[in-house]
Amino acid sequence: MTRFFMEGGVAMYPILIIGLVLLGASVRYAIDAEPIRRSFITTMAWTLVAMTLFATWIGLAAVFQYMETVQEAEFAATLMTGFKEVARNGILGGLLLTLSLILTAVGTYRAGRRELKALRG
Repeated sequence: MTRFFMEGGVAMYPILIIGLVLLGASVRYAIDAEPIRRSFITTMAWTLVAMTLFATWIGLAAVFQYMETVQEAEFAATLMTGFKEVARNGILGGLLLTLSLILTAVGTYRAGRRELKALRG
């Protein structure tokens, strides 16, 4: 896991922090299904997407800048290694976003059932 973070670069830490806050809010929503939490979850989810895209964009810029100094014989291998390292940000952000969306779906289902039960009496 340490190597995963080292290859992903410094942007992995904000993605992790935002993702864990989002995951915590999603767990709370899955447990208590309070509708007020949805706006915070939505905002944090978009923040995570934006940070992941920003980190990927910055990583690609760094890879392309480095590629200017690479010899032709090592070009393909170096480029693929750079793309692999840049993909770490997307993998972490996507994993945290997917888990939180699953938990949010559980909370939404529970909230819907509660409202339906209240309507039926």
